[in-house]
Amino acid sequence: METTQSQERAAQNEVLFREANEKLGIKRQDLELGGATPFLCECGDSSCTELVRLSLEQYEHVRARANRFLVAPGHDEENARQVEEHDGYAIIEKVGLAGRIAEEENPRK
Repeated sequence: METTQSQERAAQNEVLFREANEKLGIKRQDLELGGATPFLCECGDSSCTELVRLSLEQYEHVRARANRFLVAPGHDEENARQVEEHDGYAIIEKVGLAGRIAEEENPRK
């Protein structure tokens, strides 16, 4: 079982990846790009460099809830449950402390 400190660190990593993806999404809209765009895996592993390709609509679906994150296949983790699996990516929902941090740090408040 993860310690509170490691849970917080993983949650903060996820929040940073989500913030980077928010900027990618905005840039994509600005450039009016169609089709799939690469987004960063939002898992808690700070060394993860996996890219996940999705449309803006698919990304917006992930962002519909502040405690949901986009992850590459197989990047499930503790304190999260997979809520959807798609071709090339999954959506996880953070719970407990990690879920609260995700809500508090939501860039779309």
